[in-house]
Amino acid sequence: MYKQLAQFFLIFFFLSAASFSVYADTEDDFSEEGEIEFIEILNGYMDVSEKFISMAGQQEAAIFFAIEGIVEIYEERNELAKAPQHLQKILKKYPDNKTIRNIVRFKLRDVYNDTGNSDLALKELETIIAEN
Repeated sequence: MYKQLAQFFLIFFFLSAASFSVYADTEDDFSEEGEIEFIEILNGYMDVSEKFISMAGQQEAAIFFAIEGIVEIYEERNELAKAPQHLQKILKKYPDNKTIRNIVRFKLRDVYNDTGNSDLALKELETIIAEN
């Protein structure tokens, strides 16, 4: 999996570099300053990508990214109110992992608050306090 992610980011890098030259209209667009700025942006992206790849191998981090993705999909579908059911299943799957439970409860707090359920959001925060 990590090899595939690394290959993806490498391909993305080369495509981005190629698109930079395609969108340049004149030689002025290829100024050294512009090239340096573009390279700095790509370097930053690669740094973030490397951190993501290393974190994805850690259980809590991987679940955090998955939870973010789950909620994002519900948001894109305009079904954010359905996300708590999905997140509750994750809570049940990890009853003894305090870190994962905290991650899920913080996300539940966000979802409840974003859907106008501030009482449920407060309840999640109170549960975090009680469990820790």
